[in-house]
Amino acid sequence: MEENQEIAESGKDISNIEMISSLKKKNWKSYFKEFFMLFLAVFCGFLAENYRESLSAKKIEKEYILSLIEDLKTDTTNLSWYISFRKEKSVLMDSLAGMILSEERSLLGNQIYFLARQVFNDQSFFYSDGTIQQLKNAGNLRLLRKRNVVNELLTYEKKVKVLEEWDENDNRTKSTFREMGGKVFHSAELNATMDSEMRFVMPTSNPQLITTDFGVINEIAFQIHYLSKMTKGNSLRAESLKSDAARLLELIHSEYKID
Repeated sequence: MEENQEIAESGKDISNIEMISSLKKKNWKSYFKEFFMLFLAVFCGFLAENYRESLSAKKIEKEYILSLIEDLKTDTTNLSWYISFRKEKSVLMDSLAGMILSEERSLLGNQIYFLARQVFNDQSFFYSDGTIQQLKNAGNLRLLRKRNVVNELLTYEKKVKVLEEWDENDNRTKSTFREMGGKVFHSAELNATMDSEMRFVMPTSNPQLITTDFGVINEIAFQIHYLSKMTKGNSLRAESLKSDAARLLELIHSEYKID
């Protein structure tokens, strides 16, 4: 009897061991499966988030690129006006200096005063830098994946700054001319060459210079010649900058496949 009981209990022990072993195996596989599914879910979520961020970055990049294109087109138009104005003004100032130095200047008063008033006329180049400033201030230049475009854009900006510096030199020279003008031109006659609507008016009374001192006359003519050459130089710099803008536009269209 006791023998049978021991055999039965021994059988139970073996059965329990096998069941526990089976449960252990089952639990290990279950844990591994749960871990794998959790890992897969997190990894897929990570990929999905990266994909969404990538799409968002590309969308923002495209918006910046389209805005840059519009800025460059505006620059090209403004530079065309700037170049045309500068070239014409250079010719006018050379003519003015020649008339002032001419022995027949007493017969050319109307033209001299008309042109002298236009020395102060100006048309600046307004750089359309809204997009690049946004990119730089927000640290978003990194969003532009085409590094050659970024490099050319920054080079273009540096050339714009050079043109702006030369324009400042031009303004300083005009200030010198303004200070000297009172020694050569009759103030009321010069003032009369512009009407109430700020339009230039050709005199009809043949106004004269207020000095016959050739040293003073030569000095004012020198300033005018200097302004003329500076103005012409700026027009050439602007032409180079306009070409750079056109090349940059071509590069952007090529790199970003924009029609």
